[in-house]
Amino acid sequence: MLLVDHPDDFHRLLPGLLPRTLRSGAPGVPEGGPSGTDPFVGELLRTLDSRPAGRWWMDTALPAGIESGFWTTCCLVGRAGHSQYDALRRMIGARQELPGHVACLALSGRGFHGQQGRTWEAAPGNLHLSLGLRCDLAAPDCGLALTMLPAVAVVDALAALGVRGSGPDGPGIKWVNDILLAGRKMGGVLTSVRSQDGRILSAVMGIGLNVGAAPAVAPTPFTPATTCLNEHLPPPGASLAAVLISVLQAVAVRYRELAARGPEPLLAAYRSASLVLGREVEIHQDHPSGAAPRQGRVLAIGPDLALTLSDGPAPVTAGRLVLKPADRAHP
Repeated sequence: MLLVDHPDDFHRLLPGLLPRTLRSGAPGVPEGGPSGTDPFVGELLRTLDSRPAGRWWMDTALPAGIESGFWTTCCLVGRAGHSQYDALRRMIGARQELPGHVACLALSGRGFHGQQGRTWEAAPGNLHLSLGLRCDLAAPDCGLALTMLPAVAVVDALAALGVRGSGPDGPGIKWVNDILLAGRKMGGVLTSVRSQDGRILSAVMGIGLNVGAAPAVAPTPFTPATTCLNEHLPPPGASLAAVLISVLQAVAVRYRELAARGPEPLLAAYRSASLVLGREVEIHQDHPSGAAPRQGRVLAIGPDLALTLSDGPAPVTAGRLVLKPADRAHP
């Protein structure tokens, strides 16, 4: 099921992806649409719609190129009034069951954020994607693997789009969940899961990726510079539609791999895409505790994503990582 709130905007920014004819629904609720047969999707639309008398358009088929054998619902929102990731988390936390695998794309919006609530700057032409996955996975084996999955999938998607490279200048993952290209931050991911009786029943993933614009963000030691995908591709670059399809396909492939083979292949892919293994780093705690930052060379990444540093045996399980100047790729 495809649901769109501003067809003209999406036809312009996702040319060729959507069907030209979409059936219009009644204000606030698609006429004859999933709200009558699927309470989750109906409530999701009401949650995502920030307009007093919104109108949705729909099609029973998903956009061309999106793997309908995996994704069941795709909601496209022109301007989200708040974080779609948070909306999905709240709904699932209220024990509302996912109808399948749901993808929500916003062209722009407010309230987007990364880890620890840090603001994510949304810009038109970039990817702002929130995913709800209906799961049946063993929590002890797959919980942490699901936190790796969106980051690995983004690196897979970039490779499929022709963005390759090795070492610090290539696309990769800066611990824990930042996506870097040429040493600059290009994106980030989030994951949360809901489990019961040792089984993961659902996962919510947020993926932000700068495609056409690099937001002007004040540099910090943790994010010294930003970039966007199309700064690294020959003109005309990658379209938002191509990036969306590539990311959704990569997530589907990695999820199926996790369900069939367990977490080991995903962990191996995460380590392979890591930009911190073998690098000199400094790690600051997220909350001030008076403790000095840990410093050293990253020797290993454990199955729980803990870092083993050269400065001592105690692993690092949380914090914000700074690539030391001698190792950082300069903008």
